[in-house]
Amino acid sequence: MIYRLIFLVGISLFFVACEKEQDTKGETIPPAAIFQKSQKPELIVAYLTNLLENQDGANLYYLRSKAYFDLRAYQKAEIDIEKALSQVPGDVDYLLLSALIKRQLGMFSEAIEDAKLVESSGITSAKLFQILADLHFAIHEKKLGFLYIRKLEKAGLPKSERPYVDFMKRQFRSDSLGAYQAVRLVDIQHPDLAHAYFAYQIGRISNLNYQKQILGELKKFPLDPYLMFSWGQFLVHMGQYGQAEKVFKQSIAWMPQQAFVRLYVARYYLERNQYDLVDNILSPIQSSGLFARDVLYLKVLGTLNRGQKSKSISLLDSIRKVYATDGRFTILYDRLVGKKTDSVNSTLDSTQQIVP
Repeated sequence: MIYRLIFLVGISLFFVACEKEQDTKGETIPPAAIFQKSQKPELIVAYLTNLLENQDGANLYYLRSKAYFDLRAYQKAEIDIEKALSQVPGDVDYLLLSALIKRQLGMFSEAIEDAKLVESSGITSAKLFQILADLHFAIHEKKLGFLYIRKLEKAGLPKSERPYVDFMKRQFRSDSLGAYQAVRLVDIQHPDLAHAYFAYQIGRISNLNYQKQILGELKKFPLDPYLMFSWGQFLVHMGQYGQAEKVFKQSIAWMPQQAFVRLYVARYYLERNQYDLVDNILSPIQSSGLFARDVLYLKVLGTLNRGQKSKSISLLDSIRKVYATDGRFTILYDRLVGKKTDSVNSTLDSTQQIVP
């Protein structure tokens, strides 16, 4: 009974946080003296928003974008940095911040383009090398990414970034499990390690502790889309499916181009027999590129589970020729065709659910 009460309080706190706007209009604007001394990004956003109502300037948008980034409001940060870059396209500080923001939003190609422009200017900074290492890992270019890790260490690694770089190095060595296991609660002040910690710990620590920890972080960073996504996954773990779906929608709204989130939610809909929602959730992801195979596979599963067996076979026949090395398509195709042509075995029920 006590646990249920705590859980309901947690749900209530979450939705209070969720209702906060990613905006600061209407708030009390601090005076300039406070802004100059403050390191609180929410005060910086409030002050700059007030200034931007009466004047325009790339630097103001850059500073507010940086504050939004510190608040982990990445979508708002991206809007502002684009405004700054539209006025001063070649500023290396603007481009580097743009790369950092776009990486968080899953816009990897655009982020690499910005980071490479900074690199071409001759800048050799630890932050630049770290973002390039991150981005090359994200697009499965491990060899090139690890070269940037080496450059990063030669450039001088800030102490605050050491735990995250160690986390990255383990992943480059194909030890992702060890990387996630090594992240401790004390490391979650780093946003990327916070995301790793809460993604991994669902079901590995007590539900009560997990809920307490993540709600504490959401209270500090209510606009963090990754914390929001992990909270949704935890709600699924707890069987709170209706609340989880609302949380997933909010997380997607804050990072609409982050493919792994959409792929997870598509699988969630398959498991919940909500096949009609699969294509819609996947449609914003590019049909070509890093996630093309996963997108196509989940779309085929959605089509098959909607009872469109013939269409599924036709799709698989085309896809398996393009992705001949991906056994998922061949196995599923052979299974369907084999069931269809084998007179001894029973015919596959077209309404039978098949999930990844």
